[in-house]
Amino acid sequence: MKRIPLLISSLFLAAVFSCTDDNDNPPVSDLNAPEIGFAEGRDSFRPMEGEVRASTTDHMHVRFSVSDESGIGQVLVDVHNSFDGHTHGRLNNTFTALNVKDIYGPDASQAFLRFPEGATFLNVDGSATDIYWGGPTSRVENNVLAGPYDIVISAVDVNGNQTSFADNSNYIATFYIERPYAPMISVTNLHDGEIEGEAGEALEVVGSVGMGDHELSAEISFLWVRLVDEDHDHDHNSRVSGEEFYEKVWGTSVWRDGMSGPGIINGEELKFEDILSGENAIILPEGEDHLELIIWAEDVNGNITRKVYEVHID
Repeated sequence: MKRIPLLISSLFLAAVFSCTDDNDNPPVSDLNAPEIGFAEGRDSFRPMEGEVRASTTDHMHVRFSVSDESGIGQVLVDVHNSFDGHTHGRLNNTFTALNVKDIYGPDASQAFLRFPEGATFLNVDGSATDIYWGGPTSRVENNVLAGPYDIVISAVDVNGNQTSFADNSNYIATFYIERPYAPMISVTNLHDGEIEGEAGEALEVVGSVGMGDHELSAEISFLWVRLVDEDHDHDHNSRVSGEEFYEKVWGTSVWRDGMSGPGIINGEELKFEDILSGENAIILPEGEDHLELIIWAEDVNGNITRKVYEVHID
């Protein structure tokens, strides 16, 4: 995971939270940062790591809790795109990336972000804190860019003790926003939800990636296909740190510097049975039974669709 953007977030967090530190010499007995956990009665955070918000959805739930026996100072919910490792790509001004910084505190700017002074527990689990990218309460000015986003939840107590990335006391997850105008990816030869193949043979993938029929749909400009270990770990760029058995790219990425390959002949539709053949065929490795096929497609406007398919190897 890249640490430079996380350090920037930490500096921002320190600046925002500095106003809550009224005690320059916190008691030695309280050197513990707040604890970020599940909302009451829940068994996970929302959004969860890897959560996909379908194209029919215009918002996401935000669910978590914060506790601190000395009192909670402030809580920051930071949502930002992770399309390219937090650098900047050129965008069509019809689309905007989701960018949210909600600061919860006794003096928060909006009522739904406030909690009582000195509160030792904050439970966030209600419709008022949901984050919208469509409708009258949308957080974007026009159409949200489809693709991967990070959510980071940080907290500070009344004595200035902060959660951090260094000790994993912040909550961080990558989730995905799908939109009807983003690239369409379809694999049609699934058996019980998996693509089946034999070790040492080429994996047959039937289906296509292309532009949809939405008025804002655009041609495909970049395709990235990988076959990876099922237990791979995601970093902040949606790359993987586990073993990769196959990786090919076509076209040029709008977002990711240096990622380009053979030109895309037909940006309206690419059939997998055509492009994943010959020297580009995916040869399944020996000694593995389950892997993941990850397909990432971008259109010329910067919208991203990412699909993950389980591969069963006989």
